[in-house]
Order: sequence, then structure tokens, then C-alpha cells
Amino acid sequence: MQYRRLGKAGFDVSVVALGTWAIGGKDFGHTDDRDSIKAIHRALDLGVTLFDTAPIYGSGRAEEIVGKALVGIRKDVIIATKCGPVEPRPGLLRMDYSPKGLAAQVDASLRRLQTDVIDLLQLHWPDPAWPIEDAVGAMARLVQTGKVRAIGVSNTQPEELQRALAAGPVVSVQEPYSLLNRDFDKELLPLCREHDLAVLVYEPLARGLLSGKFNPKSRFEPGDVRATDPRFKGKAFLANLQAAERVATIARTEGLPAAQAAIAWVLAQPGITTALCGAKTAAQTFENARAADLALDATTLAALDGILA
Repeated sequence: MQYRRLGKAGFDVSVVALGTWAIGGKDFGHTDDRDSIKAIHRALDLGVTLFDTAPIYGSGRAEEIVGKALVGIRKDVIIATKCGPVEPRPGLLRMDYSPKGLAAQVDASLRRLQTDVIDLLQLHWPDPAWPIEDAVGAMARLVQTGKVRAIGVSNTQPEELQRALAAGPVVSVQEPYSLLNRDFDKELLPLCREHDLAVLVYEPLARGLLSGKFNPKSRFEPGDVRATDPRFKGKAFLANLQAAERVATIARTEGLPAAQAAIAWVLAQPGITTALCGAKTAAQTFENARAADLALDATTLAALDGILA
């Protein structure tokens, strides 16, 4: 496992992190809590130190599983969670970036995570009803209380990020980024480099499209977010499968699984700190973590760059 500094936060994190949206059990098919805990423990064995979660992943279930799995070893890891969306009841979301609301959300996360501090608290996504300056300011005050070590933002536009940076000590940005989705390259990633921000990339496998496990007949159970994701429908799905097969072909020439090559490509891009890789089982954790130690040569990187040409 390799490690990189999390921007100006003052601590290092593993370049492959465990994303826990799937283990919440609501949006990516059935999960077994025992398997989820095994996946977390396997990640620890492999040197993973960063665990990214959120209160709305399974209506708090993901945070609870992370907290349970890390009992007794909390000091050895970095926990990142999020704030903003709240669920008055399961399935109904509203945004609350008020100082009182954020304080209550952090207290609830601390209870579920069985810890007394959140290493990285991230604004889950901006909302026009809540000026990002006010939200970041309220998050910064939570750092002063000692309940949060550092703050970051996610799913922002460049202009929003500039405003956030002016409002408080933002140290990180979290955005989707993969061989199939490179929008981050255009403005946000250069801005992150300019301001020495850590970059946490989610969906490095494009919700599994680059894993090589899907085909044109693949279907998803009700409640799985991919059942309604345009990337998994019609002509777009077929085009994405063709691109994924090109990745797999390139990976095979290097003796690698397609997923590992796709993650390694992300980690090779200048400015990327860590790739958040979701996993529901220990086996998936193992396959993802192996990408951390891959050093793709220039020819392979260029070939992967060109899969969308």
C-alpha cells in the first residue's frame, strides 16, 4: 500500500480507500453486515487507512457498521464522513447546513461511528438554499469544538469551490472520476492542484462498469441505483461496455484485471490523493487494494487514455 498526504490536513491516507455507500445496504443490492465487517477488516490487513462514509448511506447503517468494525483500532485509521442531507424518515431527504443542524448531524455520526472525533467532515453536496460560505463557516466552527479535525467539500462547481475556499479551511475535494468520466479534469482538478487540496475520487470503476462483470443482459434488482442510471441503459450501456472491454484488453496485455488497471490509471493522474473503492466483500476489497502498488508504464497509460477516442 502507498500513502499520500491529505492536503493541508496534516495526516496521510492510503491511496486506495474503502468507500462504504454499498455496505449501507440500500442502493447497490443486498448486503450482509458480517460480510461488510470482513471487508473492512480485510482492508485494514492490506494497509487501507481511510474509510469514507455518510449518514445517508443506508440511513445511518454504513456509519454503524464502520463504527462496529473499528472498535479497538480507531486510532489506526482515518474516518471521513459527510453532512448536509438529513432523513426525517427513510427515503425522504432534506438539506440542513444550519449551525444547529450540522452540530446535531455530527453528534449523531459520532454516536454511530463510536468515536469522539471525525477526521474529515465533508459537505456532501451544495444546495442553493444554503450559501456554501455559511455551510463551510459552520463546519469550521465544529473544528474549533474538537469534534472534527478537518473539513472538505464534494460535488461542487469551480465557482462554488472558490467561494468555499474563501470561507474556511477547506482541505479536500471529493468528486467522481474514472476512465469513463473525466469532467473533473477540465476545471476542478487544476483548481485543486493550484490550492494544494487533497482529492478524493469516487466511482473510479464507474459504478462497476469497469469491473468487467457486466454484459448486455445484466439487470439490477429494484432499489439498486444502477437500475435507473442512464449509463446502464440502452445505447449508452452498450457503448460503456465496449469501452470497458477495451480497458480489459489493455489490462490483459499487462497481466492485470481490468478493475485494477482502471484504479491504477486514476491514481497515476497528477493531483489525485486517493481512490474511494466500494466493496461489499473481503474478496472485492483485496482486488481493489492491489491497485495501490501498480505502476503503469507510459505506454499503458496512453492506451488507457485513448479508450474513448
